[in-house]
Amino acid sequence: MESLGAIVFLPREGDFPSLMLEDILFDPAARWLSAALERAGAERFLVVCHDDDRAAAEACFPAGTEFVTAGAVDANRRLTAFLTGLSGPVAVFTRPVFLDDQGAARLRGGDLPQGEDSGVYAISAAALGAAVEGGGDFLTSLRAEGKVFGVRPGLFHGLLPLDRCAPTWDSAQDFARYASITRLQSELGTAPVRFLDKGSVYIGPRVRVGGGTRILPGTILKGETVIGRDCEIGPNTMITECAIGDRVTVNASQLNASTVDDGTKIGPFAYIRPNCRVGRDVKVGDFVELKNSTVGDGTKISHLTYVGDTDAGSRINFGCGTVTVNYDGTAKFRTTIGDGAFIGCNTNLVAPVKIGEGAYTAAGSTITDDVPADSLAIARSSQTIKIQWAAKRRRARGKK
Repeated sequence: MESLGAIVFLPREGDFPSLMLEDILFDPAARWLSAALERAGAERFLVVCHDDDRAAAEACFPAGTEFVTAGAVDANRRLTAFLTGLSGPVAVFTRPVFLDDQGAARLRGGDLPQGEDSGVYAISAAALGAAVEGGGDFLTSLRAEGKVFGVRPGLFHGLLPLDRCAPTWDSAQDFARYASITRLQSELGTAPVRFLDKGSVYIGPRVRVGGGTRILPGTILKGETVIGRDCEIGPNTMITECAIGDRVTVNASQLNASTVDDGTKIGPFAYIRPNCRVGRDVKVGDFVELKNSTVGDGTKISHLTYVGDTDAGSRINFGCGTVTVNYDGTAKFRTTIGDGAFIGCNTNLVAPVKIGEGAYTAAGSTITDDVPADSLAIARSSQTIKIQWAAKRRRARGKK
């Protein structure tokens, strides 16, 4: 089958950026469009936009996309060169629209519905290129030679023209939400992704989820997130730009720009900040925060702990209330914890510091010096008991 090309105009409205750069759910309309076209087989993109919109547009389209400045003197020449390099059909978008996989498939196959002109066309790249090379105006030639994607009120065939009216954006967000759910359920035949409540889940256009995974209510999946097989995600969970392995549980937690390996359990109420690597079969429990850290396989961080700028090995036990003290008010430092270490409850690890393999820290310690392997560090004052101190204090205040 011949490859599909796409030409996308991002017209401005006065001083405002193109509507295609405004978010539907958590991603710009242009990203929904490019993702759907890629899944339909589009391999080459050319985007015509204002110079001020270039950076935002680049974030929405795949690497290798060509960009042309609207109104540039070489715009027609570059459009013609792009068309010459295509051997099959090209989809042309002249107005802002929301496009899902159904609409992209129609553009790919040429099965376009009839109706009002949406500003979206399918046409042979060779035919359009020949017309423009022959001196024809691009848009005039497109309308004369191309097949229009028609739209009708009350009907949705995978494409919705966008405007600045609130009801239009409400509709676009509803279509986007269900488009992602439909895509994930249809991609995996024998072991589909399962949703407990489709109406309370929000998933971006580039998110991928493995078969057998259950998505619970209140889940939000954003960016280039990849979820493995047989996971349970949610309820009330947001995952952004993460790679999640197989058989992972994430319960009522937030994860950002990090990786989590197979079999790990996260939450409830955990917060994983960017640049974390969490190993296999790890426990990250309630009110645990990770930041810019590596956590080895089998490590348990069960509750009320902050692990920041840390390289933690495998099979470590973090006691409740552990804090890696990574910031001195001027600079941040790293903590290193060896395999099999045991960190007692309410331990402060004042970075830079290293805890050796198999070492222990006593509960309530503030550790400022390195601890050798298989050693015990106690860094707290000795307990003092003053007999009858409380009774004497009450008598001095005239209380029983």
